[in-house]
Amino acid sequence: MSNRRFLVIGSFEPGSLAESYARALERLGWDVFRFDSMRAIHEAGNFSSDRLGRRILRGRYWNRVNLATVEISRVIQPAMVLAVKCCYLHPETVRRLRVVLGVPVINYYPDNPYCGVPLDPREGASTQRRNLLEVFKEYTGVWVWEEALAGRLRMDGVAANYLPFGVDDELFHPDSDKPYECGECKADHDVVFVGHFNKKRGKHIEAIKRNRVSLWGQGWNRLSPSSYRFHGVHRKSVFGQATASLHSKAAVSLNVVGDLNMPGHNMRTFEIPASGGVMLSHYTSEQDAFFPDGEAAVYYRTSEELDHRIEKLICDKDLRDGIRRNGVELAAKHTYLSRASDLLQNYGVSI
Repeated sequence: MSNRRFLVIGSFEPGSLAESYARALERLGWDVFRFDSMRAIHEAGNFSSDRLGRRILRGRYWNRVNLATVEISRVIQPAMVLAVKCCYLHPETVRRLRVVLGVPVINYYPDNPYCGVPLDPREGASTQRRNLLEVFKEYTGVWVWEEALAGRLRMDGVAANYLPFGVDDELFHPDSDKPYECGECKADHDVVFVGHFNKKRGKHIEAIKRNRVSLWGQGWNRLSPSSYRFHGVHRKSVFGQATASLHSKAAVSLNVVGDLNMPGHNMRTFEIPASGGVMLSHYTSEQDAFFPDGEAAVYYRTSEELDHRIEKLICDKDLRDGIRRNGVELAAKHTYLSRASDLLQNYGVSI
């Protein structure tokens, strides 16, 4: 193929999925153009840098960035377009991209497309729009991380396919010789969790009474006062390689799978094992298939089990060492380089 231009649209903040796919495509020999839609929305008007302003004037700002997306696509003339989530795109914009460019325009959607628009935006994933399925129907294909979701989308008339999350091996790899230098506290980070607060995560962390958990992410001040005092809440955010260093050094890396991800997996499912971490995760059959229980990870069924599971891992170094080795080996099969290759081959695009 003579045209090796690839347009990736999405948010390119540190550790973002769009950036991981962009780097993977570059490793496959593509000339990747990045359109940071989140940054464009934040710069779309006088009040767009303010969260409340973006919410009130969302329609106006989205319209402006839709026009910019079409214009940038016309200038670049890519051989293929990948939008990562990109809820701002209108159905008519996706249709115009397909027709004007005459190339596959696909979406990788990393959240649950049926979760709706929550009343409390702090609770995490949101479709951000109520006609998401209408938008999805305009794509050449939509890829989601859970098989049942792909099947449900197909029943609703979307050309949907299953592609699980993976690992960006440029960021997440064993790094135990270079432990994360905290700078905020002098405590050991034996048990860690990296991720923003939501009600389920808060409930599971609060159930841990005997083992101090080091926490990174926004919103952990919403813990109960006793849990907030007991656990180690950090104010600075960590991304990518810093997160990998935490997992490599910690005795236990927690993974609380959100209700909207059940019975599937999340990005930590791959990132923790790839980093050489010992993953203790809320059980799902899909995770167990990727990283078998007791061999490459350990799982709990109820939050009441957490203290016991943590203590078992802390006391058994041989078990931890085996989980680390096996996890790294299995995660190496699930890189975004491999995922990007699967996407390209599905559409008959040469690698």
